[in-house]
Amino acid sequence: MSSKSSKSQVRKKQQSQKKSDVAELPTAKGPHKPHYPSWLFAHFYDELVSILIKDCDLLLHLTNSVTINLLKHPVDMEKIQRNSISIIGCKMLANAILEYLSKARRPDYAICDLLLILEGEGNVELTSLVNKIREQAEKNSYNIQPKCNVQIFLSLVHVSQSSKCIENFRSSFQLPLDPKCSLMVALEFIPLDKVSLKGVSPIGQTSPLSINELCDVPPSSWILIEGISGIGKSTLAYEMLKQWKDGTALQKYSYVLLLRLRNENVHQYWSSSPNVVRLIEDCLNEQYNEPPDILSNSGQNLLLILEGYDELPKKKLKCNAQVFYQLNRNFHNAVVIITTRPSFSYQLSNKILFTKKIEIIGFNKSNQDQYIKVAFKNDKAKHDEFKESIKSCPIIAQHLSVPLHLAIMIKIFSSSTQKPLPQTITELYESFAMILICKNSPQNEESIFQKCCEIAYEGLLEQQIVFDCDELNTLGLMQRESKIPGKEGGIRAVSFLHFKMQEFLAAYHMQAEFLLKEQKKLFEKYNSHQQLFPTMHFFSGLTKLQKGLCKIIELTGAYTFPLDQFYHLMEIKNNALVSEMLNENEMIDVSCVSRAITVQDFYILGRCFGLSSCSWKFGFTIRGLTSEHIKMFVSGFTDVLPHMQSQQSPNLERIVLSLNPIGNEGLAIFLSLPPSVLGTITEFFLRAASLKSNDCFKDCVTKFEHFHALKTFLFHDNEFKEGEQQQLIDVLCHGKLKNLKKVSFSSLSPRECSTLLSKSHLTQLELYELSHESVKELFTSLKTKCSKLISIELYQSPITKAIVERSLQDSLPDCILKELKLINCEIDSKTANLIINAATHSPTLQVIDLSDNIIDNEGGHYIASKLEELLVSRPRPSPRLQLAGETRELHNSAENILQLFLQHNFFTKKSIEEFTDKLTQLPYSFTIHLSLQWKDYVETKLSLSPQVEKLLVIDVQNDNLALKRKQQHHSTQPSIASLTCNDIPARHDERPDLVPSATDDTDEDDTESGWNKVKKKRRGRRHK
Repeated sequence: MSSKSSKSQVRKKQQSQKKSDVAELPTAKGPHKPHYPSWLFAHFYDELVSILIKDCDLLLHLTNSVTINLLKHPVDMEKIQRNSISIIGCKMLANAILEYLSKARRPDYAICDLLLILEGEGNVELTSLVNKIREQAEKNSYNIQPKCNVQIFLSLVHVSQSSKCIENFRSSFQLPLDPKCSLMVALEFIPLDKVSLKGVSPIGQTSPLSINELCDVPPSSWILIEGISGIGKSTLAYEMLKQWKDGTALQKYSYVLLLRLRNENVHQYWSSSPNVVRLIEDCLNEQYNEPPDILSNSGQNLLLILEGYDELPKKKLKCNAQVFYQLNRNFHNAVVIITTRPSFSYQLSNKILFTKKIEIIGFNKSNQDQYIKVAFKNDKAKHDEFKESIKSCPIIAQHLSVPLHLAIMIKIFSSSTQKPLPQTITELYESFAMILICKNSPQNEESIFQKCCEIAYEGLLEQQIVFDCDELNTLGLMQRESKIPGKEGGIRAVSFLHFKMQEFLAAYHMQAEFLLKEQKKLFEKYNSHQQLFPTMHFFSGLTKLQKGLCKIIELTGAYTFPLDQFYHLMEIKNNALVSEMLNENEMIDVSCVSRAITVQDFYILGRCFGLSSCSWKFGFTIRGLTSEHIKMFVSGFTDVLPHMQSQQSPNLERIVLSLNPIGNEGLAIFLSLPPSVLGTITEFFLRAASLKSNDCFKDCVTKFEHFHALKTFLFHDNEFKEGEQQQLIDVLCHGKLKNLKKVSFSSLSPRECSTLLSKSHLTQLELYELSHESVKELFTSLKTKCSKLISIELYQSPITKAIVERSLQDSLPDCILKELKLINCEIDSKTANLIINAATHSPTLQVIDLSDNIIDNEGGHYIASKLEELLVSRPRPSPRLQLAGETRELHNSAENILQLFLQHNFFTKKSIEEFTDKLTQLPYSFTIHLSLQWKDYVETKLSLSPQVEKLLVIDVQNDNLALKRKQQHHSTQPSIASLTCNDIPARHDERPDLVPSATDDTDEDDTESGWNKVKKKRRGRRHK
């Protein structure tokens, strides 16, 4: 059977290779589905640019919309605004969108969001472009699913309400029970902090949560509020209702309505055939003495809060699409807020286009202090005693930003029976449960406690929050819910004091009732289950991960890093075991985390880093990190140093802090790590980290001398002016950093450019937004000062014909440059012609990148005419080249494949035809990159020209459309031609490794080409 199966697979593979040589873009059903949205947009990239060029106001408005909803960081918006009067700004926006789509974790949702944003601009040309994108998607069997509530139902009729009428609604409204009453610690509402995920700038940064600001959205908007259990979501929902009723907030809304999704009266209408109108009517009758009529105006001026999406039973979650559809259809003028834990948010994001998304991250230090004062009724002695006691609990102290944890800690501190204070979260809930049991202790407390634990465990697996129960005593661990309608005998519903308590008791049941073998199976099964991470967290603390359970913890191999695993390790209170578990990993890569990262996360991360001696990689791009995060990381590292004096320091191979506002203070704190740690860093990314020139930064510069292993340093898009980075460049270029090969900078002065190239060991430069004078100095220095540089990437820096004539033409023939990339530099045809002409005299150049410029058919014609000269007639490099006072050995690099990047220029069919015709005539291997929009045209041209079709074949690879010459087995003359349509040049600010050289051939079809065979033979290798 296996032999037949393998033969069948071979046969199918051979048949697929014999199919049409014209390849289609991967469809939604194909293996490349995640990449299709970026291909789809790349197809219309140039058309979007042509629309934006004509309307500066449209560019600025669209930039603002895209930045708030997609791009996640204001740096792109600021750069586009600076370049809004030039084509550079238009191309920057298109490129940023394309990069976002290519990196989005859910590209299907991302392309849908983008199209809705483009349609929302109300521009005729943009609307037409969106229709073309949808038609192209449909042509390739790719369905762009519409989302619920995209403001397309926005009512044009404004229903006004008199202030007297609204006042009547407020007085008629009955507030529900305050969630804070369950603990009775502090009934005053203390403000919370949030991280904006969408719709509120700045994206990804921590800021105070304002109820008015959060709900300041147009009608038909939906808002998502995420937050871990105990962070204050229910309290926030209650506070919205209270402040509306008091008249202190939300004045724009005539009425509010709360749907607690844990309640059974909601469940009976939440089905595959929901009756949403009846559900809303019932809730109105329950919450208003005189229910308002909101059905006739489709929810105009209504704020509807769906609290606790994660508390719906598992079977009800399957019906959410039908419920949301009906809700949107019947109440499309309402503003809807949904609260949930982050682990459930993905279920909502694929159904609803949210206007705003935030994640609540709890109390900051000031608000923690305010809460403590309120809890102790401004008793300064108790306040100070509590603050002092917390210092002996470093791990617990990092969790007190969670209001529930702080309330429980105060409760335990105030109890005379609980001394000493708990040191871990598991001990915190153990102590709290003990207080409740002692207070409500009956004779059969053990059996009741076991029953509560069993209910918690079984309910957790079924995602059940509310239970039928007519027993009077639950040891204080549970609380009464509302009476269940229709139940005989008046049976009441109960729930645990908090869902966090249910998670703890479920873990206690696992630890107490299951044998070790069963415990291992359960831990292995649920440890990677995102929604059960908190329960496994408690399970780790209860079992101390002894008897082999520690081997189940995995810190490598996952696409998104399970940051919560580190919390498991902190619960066991055994530094030696934690160190042993960490060091079993050769490399721990924390580069992709699925939730907002808190300062508490960084403290735990710092402790784990300090307890290890293995290698680490940290990638935290656009995570809203501030100097406080860096401070907590260093604090966690420092706290465990006394335990690890005899251990080797950990290696920090890569640290990415790009697009985070850490500022100079954050950089200074990070550089306070021991030199033994700084000296292990090979990649340090600080793009757009809000760094600027001041005394603090000058003090930081000297610390860079410790980076002995540093190879790549990215520093562009910070807040420096010309001349302010000279001190740093001097340290990097003339110091002890002999391993440094690549750097990136923005806004350099002519002198700074000259320093980078002179007496430097750098081989790759990546520069942004240079002035004309700096560009001229850079090109001039190539001839006289550049001894090792082999690659220059220049972005968003206008290059004129005069600059090329005065500098680059003279420099290229005398330098050893292999890659010249001039991207989005406003290069026109005349300037491009000079660059290509200069390249024909370079003995070493292998890659030319002129993408995202303004080259038209004039330049296209000239470039096509020069292709053969670039390949065949270029001067061969001599074995030795005298350069900048050094004699350097050179390889015969003219044999290597030359690549020419021309995507996203202003070519028409005429230029594309010239490129195609010229490729069939070239005798050597060659690649041209063009915009993906020419795919259909190239395919049509091949189908109409049988002679050319016999020589060339189209193939789709990643984001490229490759036009290649078929292999000629009987010819002794090597010849392959390829035409590749690309979407964007590779970006690597956030990549874990350097971008491979564009000369690296990754196409399997070319590895045994005739040209490669000749090369192998000349090098003395045996031909297979």
